[in-house]
Amino acid sequence: MKRWFWAAALATAWILLSFSALWAKTEFFKIEDLRPGMKGTGKTCFQGTTPQDFQVEILGILHGINPGASAVLARLSGETLDKTGVFEGMSGSPVFIDGKLLGAIAFSYTFAKEPICGITPITQMVQTFDESADPSSGTKGAIKKSGLPNIPMPPFGGRYGLKELPVQTGDLKKQPALAAFGGHALIPIATPLSLGGVHPATLDAFAPRLRAMGLSLLQGTGGSKPSPASRSARQPEDSPLEPGSNIVVPLVRGDLDVSAGGTVTHVDGNKVYAFGHSLLELGFTELPMHKARAITVFPSLESSFKILETGEQAGTIRQDRGMGIYGILGDMPRMVPLNVHLTTSRGVRRDLKYELARDPLLTPLLINLTVYNTIVATERAQGFTTLRVHGKIHIKNQPPIEVHNRFSSNGGAPSDASLSVAVPVNYLMAAGYRNLDLENIDLEISAQETDQAAMLDSISFSRTEVKAGESLELAISYKKANGESLRETYPVKIPENASPGPMLMLVADGTAIMSMEDKEEGDILVPRDLTQLIRFINNIRKNDRLYVRFFRQEPGVLVKGEGMPGLPPSYLSILKSERKAGAITSIRTSTILEYELPPSDFMIEGAKILRLVIKP
Repeated sequence: MKRWFWAAALATAWILLSFSALWAKTEFFKIEDLRPGMKGTGKTCFQGTTPQDFQVEILGILHGINPGASAVLARLSGETLDKTGVFEGMSGSPVFIDGKLLGAIAFSYTFAKEPICGITPITQMVQTFDESADPSSGTKGAIKKSGLPNIPMPPFGGRYGLKELPVQTGDLKKQPALAAFGGHALIPIATPLSLGGVHPATLDAFAPRLRAMGLSLLQGTGGSKPSPASRSARQPEDSPLEPGSNIVVPLVRGDLDVSAGGTVTHVDGNKVYAFGHSLLELGFTELPMHKARAITVFPSLESSFKILETGEQAGTIRQDRGMGIYGILGDMPRMVPLNVHLTTSRGVRRDLKYELARDPLLTPLLINLTVYNTIVATERAQGFTTLRVHGKIHIKNQPPIEVHNRFSSNGGAPSDASLSVAVPVNYLMAAGYRNLDLENIDLEISAQETDQAAMLDSISFSRTEVKAGESLELAISYKKANGESLRETYPVKIPENASPGPMLMLVADGTAIMSMEDKEEGDILVPRDLTQLIRFINNIRKNDRLYVRFFRQEPGVLVKGEGMPGLPPSYLSILKSERKAGAITSIRTSTILEYELPPSDFMIEGAKILRLVIKP
């Protein structure tokens, strides 16, 4: 009897728990049932980690705020909202009517005198996200050899002499078509980007691009070492995220903190919906998702904002689209470890460790920002600086990409040095190979407060008629910026396979060599596979070396990215047949031999050609 009683009791308890789980499932309020004057309740964290209630009054519905999308117009009140208005970091705050979830506070008006907001309906948010695999993975694209395609980098000018790059940031700006309304339109609430450990020179360089991406820059608290006073106020490790909880997306963590903040709208099992508008419109992505503690909401006449402190990791952001961001609880993201060993111009060694978000668009930008910040935090911004960058970019199941460069200029060396790492990573990630797994990046950077730049003045042999296989001394003259002339000699061996007749010898820096190749072979590379792309990146000439190239003016072809110079006419006629249209590119020179000269004490720029005659 007792056994039957306990079995029945357990079965009843299981049924009640099952029904309670169903009852606990959040119901959605349909916008077609809204009426002006309806009252509701919103939730957000004004301080700490516990969501607090505020009042919401429905004003109406704005249809077609975006193609196929509507927004609910509402007036907020309660707590500190009468003083702060709609504030940055509030994006995603859920609004409930009659206990049903209406949506996320996501929009506001600039310089509003009342806390009036736009609400993204939760039905639109949930319908936006599809949990299928990323269909874009594995898509191969053409690589522009001479530039950085679609990567936002520092603008031209400013105090730090940063260079302009061919970028397109218009697609990253939030609703650029609304600029003509002059503030008389709802715009996405700016996402606060907390910056901890960032040097003012880095802010000066990168702030315009970050703001163009819809981010508002805040002085950060850092995410790796919270203060003892705040540690006791943190959420417990097992405290779940709930509607109204703080959420932070660290883009860089470690010895530098770059974190975007907002609010959770809806939690469905292990699925998290937040923000109510995009973070960066990245589509499918892989970003860390952390809990956070609100220190305070700072009232401002321009735009009030929430100051957040990053807490423990909670999961991964898997999608970032116009209606919000979507994450999975308990899913740990892959990050890109970046280790920098910096020797300053005073001989002090610093070891810095970072973890960067893994995303085709973001990772190159974050590498650029992080390496640049590492350098300018210790080295001068004015006057000549010479930087050496040595390192490896490790890719799983592939040979590493070698980084060996030196830069010397008046204010521009930090930018050049950081780009020397960001460019190869951009080439890798822009190609879209499914099997690409960027494991880590290790860099050695050293600095000197000297000018080591020079211009190539002349090259010469003791004679211009030479024999194949003969060794001669090549004299190279160059000049420094102050007019001082210098001369060095290098042993050079004439190619053993050079046939008798005229031959040209080019001596040029790495950048000049690459530019000449691009003009003849074309600026676009469509690699066959990841291995060929890595080989191409590793063959990019070093900017601080001179190269010697022996060549002749002979026709040839470029087939699938591989040069085939000096072909016999019969082969050329076959390759250039109509059946091969579009598969080859004609080239006009035949390279016999090229090699790299040993590094000099100076970075020599320029190109010179010497005409030789190979004797029988």
